[in-house]
Amino acid sequence: MLKVSNLEVVYHQVVLVLKGVTLHVPRGETVALLGPNGAGKTTTLRAITGLLDIHDGRITKGHVRFDGREVAEQKADSIVGGGLAQVMEGRRVLVELSVEENLLAGAWAVSRREAAEGLERAYERFGILADRRRQQAGYLSGGEQQMLAIARALMSRPRLLLLDEPSLGLAPRIVGEVADLIRSLADDGLSILLVEQNAAMALSVASRASILENGRVVHEGTAEELADDEDVREFYLGLGGDGQTDYRRIKHYRRRRRWLS
Repeated sequence: MLKVSNLEVVYHQVVLVLKGVTLHVPRGETVALLGPNGAGKTTTLRAITGLLDIHDGRITKGHVRFDGREVAEQKADSIVGGGLAQVMEGRRVLVELSVEENLLAGAWAVSRREAAEGLERAYERFGILADRRRQQAGYLSGGEQQMLAIARALMSRPRLLLLDEPSLGLAPRIVGEVADLIRSLADDGLSILLVEQNAAMALSVASRASILENGRVVHEGTAEELADDEDVREFYLGLGGDGQTDYRRIKHYRRRRRWLS
C-alpha cells in the first residue's frame, strides 16, 4: 500500500532531517512509527502527504509510492483525493464550526451522496458525535475532538490513514478508547500508519513497527519482536532499571554492546 524508500528531507535548504528512511505499510495492516521528539516522525508524514512545502521542506532523495504511484511530487489535495488521509497532531478541529460542519469539511473530495453516507457511518461509529452534531467543536473534550478528527479524515473514504500522536494529551481511559478504535478500523480493512510517543499503546495495536532516531530507522520488526527486545523495552517503553526512558543513553548503550561483541 505504502512504500517509502531511502527518503531524505531538508528544511530551509540546509537542515537535513531525514537521512535515508525506508519503511512500508502492507495493505490492511497497522504499522507504528516510534521514536523520541525530533526523530523525524512528523517530517516523514509530511513527506508522504505533500505538506513539506508549507514548512519550507523538500525531498532531496528517495521515493514515496502509494498504491504503486509516486506521490512525492504531488500536491496534498491530489494525494488525499487518491485515497490517503492524515489526522494531524493536536487534532486541528475547526473549533468555531459545528461537529457536522467539521465532518463535511473532510468530505470535499467525494460526491454529495458519498458525503451523506459518510455522515451516517460516522454517527453510527461515533455515537457521541451524533449526539452533538450541532454543537461547536471547540466545546468538545479533548477525547471527543480526537474522535472528531479521526471521523473527519474517514469522510474522504481513505484506503490508508496516517495518525500523528492520536493519544497526545488524553487521559489513560481515553487512550484505551483510541486504541480500540484503531483496532476496529484495522478490522474493517483500513491500512494505518501510526506515529506515537506512547510506544506501549502503539505496539498493542500494530502488526509491525519501525523506530526512528535522528532521522534514521534504527529498529524494525513485528510488534511482538520489538516489545520483547531489551533495547526497545528500556529506551522506548521506559521499562529499564530506573523505570524511565532516557534517549541520551542509546548511543552509549549501542557502542558498549558492539564493543562487548
